[in-house]
Amino acid sequence: MEYMLSREALAANEIIYDGCQEQPVDLDINLPDYCPDIQRILKCQVYPRIASRNITGDRLELDGNYTLTILYLDSGGMAVRCYESNQSFSTVINLKQNADNAQIYAFTRVEYINCRATSPRRLDIHGSFSVCARVTAQTENEVISNIDGEGVEQQKNKITLNKVAGFRQQQFNVDEVLELGQGKPAADSIVRADAFATVQDYSAVGNKLMIKGEVCIKFVYSSIDDEMALEVMEYAIPFSELLDCDGISENCAYNVQLTVTGLDTQIKNDYSGDQTYFEVNAKVLASATAFENKEVTLVTDAYSKLCEMNISSKQKSLDNLIEFINDTYIHKTTVALDDTPVSKVIDIWNEMNTVSADYVNGEIQYKGKLNVCILARNAENKPVYFERMLDFDYIRPYPGADGTKCSATMTVAGISYRITGSGIDIKAELKLNTGVYSQLNIKVITDVTPDETKPRVQDKSAVLSIYYADAGENLWNIAREYGTSVDAIKLENELTGDFVENRGMLLIPM
Repeated sequence: MEYMLSREALAANEIIYDGCQEQPVDLDINLPDYCPDIQRILKCQVYPRIASRNITGDRLELDGNYTLTILYLDSGGMAVRCYESNQSFSTVINLKQNADNAQIYAFTRVEYINCRATSPRRLDIHGSFSVCARVTAQTENEVISNIDGEGVEQQKNKITLNKVAGFRQQQFNVDEVLELGQGKPAADSIVRADAFATVQDYSAVGNKLMIKGEVCIKFVYSSIDDEMALEVMEYAIPFSELLDCDGISENCAYNVQLTVTGLDTQIKNDYSGDQTYFEVNAKVLASATAFENKEVTLVTDAYSKLCEMNISSKQKSLDNLIEFINDTYIHKTTVALDDTPVSKVIDIWNEMNTVSADYVNGEIQYKGKLNVCILARNAENKPVYFERMLDFDYIRPYPGADGTKCSATMTVAGISYRITGSGIDIKAELKLNTGVYSQLNIKVITDVTPDETKPRVQDKSAVLSIYYADAGENLWNIAREYGTSVDAIKLENELTGDFVENRGMLLIPM
């Protein structure tokens, strides 16, 4: 006796690496001749960016560069200067298996940085940053969807799962020449520049994904008229980019994220020399993952009316995507100035942030931190710099169920401020991207064979047996016990459901 087994593929994402590797930063720097002497260091920071991500066999290779930025006061003690140094880095991570078609989510995290001026023209730098990656690969496990054999009864379950239909990471450039605002003095040097990218819309066109968004850039610069005066300019550069993404369709759910992996800025003059511009080249990495739903039929239990069965099974825990949610939350707080009186704020920005999300009793609860970097002038009009770490909580209603899980990322899209008597009132615009998942725990049958050495003894002395059932009993368990079928019990007793509704007598066909 043999069974004919039909199988279906059960796709699931498996994490094959989730961790970080530390990169040291050890530099001994002599200032170039065009940089003024250092009186006091205001801020020292390293900004690492990953430029390329490649997997070869079981090796993940991450290459990039980091910029060391020093904001300092020159010998006069009133003008803010900037020195930058660029270095490259490369990291190789060994994975636990080959993953040529894997999805790579990589980012960097600054661990610490110590900066010391050993002389007015020499800097001693020590620190480190971590290169982190989460690599997932889609695996397909075969499950039994039907058993064809004499005397076999089977219990089936249809479930809808999503799988990755397409994944694409593509880098592109956004180039622009930006004019200064009306009434702004001409630029002499750039003290600070940063950028982030946001998605505004996307749509599937064939096997391509059209992404529309903008790169937001902020400049802090010193003017030609007064080297001690600092000006701020902000720009939003729109763009559209077409990503090749095989396997996608209009019915897919998408997770699209943008990262600025490089920013090159220069000051340019017009022919007369009277007007200055900012020439910008921003390198943007687009990461797009497409998910599609697929209905899978699983045999969850089986028995034979003729003999015992050998059933191999295992438990599978799957995170099944429900949707992606994009929220904007305005976090308001007051930064106390303590012993640092401020007469004017030059610039406020964010460099580090973290966020986590949990589903609790019909709500998604967010908790996070962001640091606020403040460049200002004190009561004597001297430049000062300080940082504050801010905690935030945000709650949004969500009609989930037990087993709902969340994964969140955050971008600080802007910070506005107002100096008050008690400090600086802060309003931070937080862009939250949240993947919501349901956790499925299912029993998967992987193999079934008959055990003909253990035939089932059937009572042929009667056509029917009488069974006294309690309310709520499962007809499947009763049918298995008597070696009959659920359909036969339903037909004999004029039942429609799979459970006994009321306590009483059932007629069991033999």
